[in-house]
Amino acid sequence: MSEKKKKPLYKRWWFWVLAIIIVAAVASGGGESSDQTKESEKKESTEKATTTAATPKEEPEKDEKKGVVTKEKFEQIKDGMTYEEVVKIIGAEGNLVSETGEKGTATHTAIYEFEGDGSLGANASFTFQGGKLINKSQFGIEDEEASKVTITKEEFDKIQNGMTYEQVKQIVGGEGHKVSETGKPGAADHTVIYDYQGEGDIGANASLMFQGGKLINKSQFGLK
Repeated sequence: MSEKKKKPLYKRWWFWVLAIIIVAAVASGGGESSDQTKESEKKESTEKATTTAATPKEEPEKDEKKGVVTKEKFEQIKDGMTYEEVVKIIGAEGNLVSETGEKGTATHTAIYEFEGDGSLGANASFTFQGGKLINKSQFGIEDEEASKVTITKEEFDKIQNGMTYEQVKQIVGGEGHKVSETGKPGAADHTVIYDYQGEGDIGANASLMFQGGKLINKSQFGLK
C-alpha cells in the first residue's frame, strides 16, 4: 500500500485558523498596551501639572530692614565714609535736612536723616563735611543688650570725669546706647556720647560724653 503524501502546514485549515487567532490576540494586546501607555502618560502629565499648580513659586526672601538703620548698620558706618558708602550699607537714600556751603568745597556740610529700627520716631542722622562723614547720631534705635541695663543715682554719683568707658561699664553693669560719635577711635578728638535708661522718675536717664577715650561730661534726669 502506498503511503499518503503529507500536506504542507500552510495547506491545512487548522493552521490558518490558529494563525488568525494569534494575529488577533497580538493586535488586541498591542492596542491595549498602547492605550495603557497613553493613559499612563496622560496621568503622569496631569499629576505633574497638579503638583506644579499646588506648589507655590518660591519668592526671594525680602529684607525687611532694607532702607532702615539698625544697631548693626549704625555700628558699621565709620568716620570718613562717603554718602554713597553709607547709602550702600543702609540700603536707601537719606532725607537731606540741612546743607551749608557749595558742593565740592572743603566746607560743604550736609546732614541726612534716615528711618531707624526701633521705637516710634526712631531715626539716625549723618553729617558730612567735604564729602566725608564727620558725625553720626541716632535716636530710639533698638538695642536689646543696652536695653537690659539701667543706671541708678548711686551709680551715677560713682562715675567720675576722666574714667574710661570700660570703667563706667563696670559700675553700671553693661553697655549704654551709643547716640552720637564724631571722629576716629583712638584720636584725641574722638567723641562718643552714651545714654543709659535710668531708675527713678518716668523718662529717667543719664548721658555720658567721652573724648579721647576719657569721660569729660555726665548729666542725668530723674534718677533715684
